[in-house]
Amino acid sequence: MNIGAVLPHLMVFGGVRRYIEIGNIFNTRGHRFTIYTPEGAEPSWMRFAGEVKPIDALRESDFDILITGTPEFTDLIRSLKAKVKIFYLQIEDLKEEGRIVCEKDLHIMVNSSGLRRHLRKRYALEPLDGIGGVDPVLFNPGEAEDPELKCGPGEGKLNLLCYGRFSRPRKGTRFVVKAAGELYKKGYNVELHLFDSSVEGSSDARIRFDPGLPFRFYSNISQDALASVYRGADIFVSAEHRAGWSNTAAEAAASGLPVITTGSGTSDFAIDGESAIVIPFRSPRCIRREVERLCRDAGLRIKLGKNARKMIETYSWERLCGRMEAEFKKLLEGTGSSY
Repeated sequence: MNIGAVLPHLMVFGGVRRYIEIGNIFNTRGHRFTIYTPEGAEPSWMRFAGEVKPIDALRESDFDILITGTPEFTDLIRSLKAKVKIFYLQIEDLKEEGRIVCEKDLHIMVNSSGLRRHLRKRYALEPLDGIGGVDPVLFNPGEAEDPELKCGPGEGKLNLLCYGRFSRPRKGTRFVVKAAGELYKKGYNVELHLFDSSVEGSSDARIRFDPGLPFRFYSNISQDALASVYRGADIFVSAEHRAGWSNTAAEAAASGLPVITTGSGTSDFAIDGESAIVIPFRSPRCIRREVERLCRDAGLRIKLGKNARKMIETYSWERLCGRMEAEFKKLLEGTGSSY
């Protein structure tokens, strides 16, 4: 198959990672997966096994499959030669969502069961399966186990980890920071760990950041270093809202961490009390209460971490590409085409 993906950039974002990861796998399976961006520059933070070309080169090729997840590119791909055109929806209530899902020439694919339910309920639409995505080889538990971890008030250190992208309020970082501060005031020896990558045109989130407790803020670290950060944490917290697929929570689950999360972007692998603790509200109080619960219950911590790792393995990039490949073949057969 000749597959083209049209993106606005290749900076460090979860949505960008998705295309690089699936592109690598499709290319190793003998397909041709090319990414097109305005500049046509290679990504600097991840290896991509295919070609990256400028958008101006799109008209040089006839595609079997053409994909975008960016509303601004829907008119462009409509004008191009492709047997099948797909919009890959990755967040809920995307700009121009209603117009896009009603485009008769566009097939809609989703990255999570939560988005699938959203489209079924709002538009009576059955989308294509593009659900999941994690690298369980890179993100793994290592050999660490913590049955003896003592992290109550006045006891051993608690390493609490969260995503640090303050520039996107829907990520909910501020709720985790406040909860960590409340725990610290109650006597917990908590150290807050955050990670993010600088985005062009935005200020460094670490400047003047003072949560009122010990912290480490990792910025622009390698993927291997990020995997080590996960393995060094005790608990991961996600307070996302309107997420499609939560990359960070999935990576934490693959790393065998007990995860406290909202249901946003995590419902495929976060089962409350079994593979995660799912909080009903994005509030510091909810987060603080569940962190305290995990500090008291070592058995629950271990259970959640092991079950999370087992469940998330079914959503690896490799398995996701297998499902996507089957969807693409079915669509091409419907056009009377082969590849």
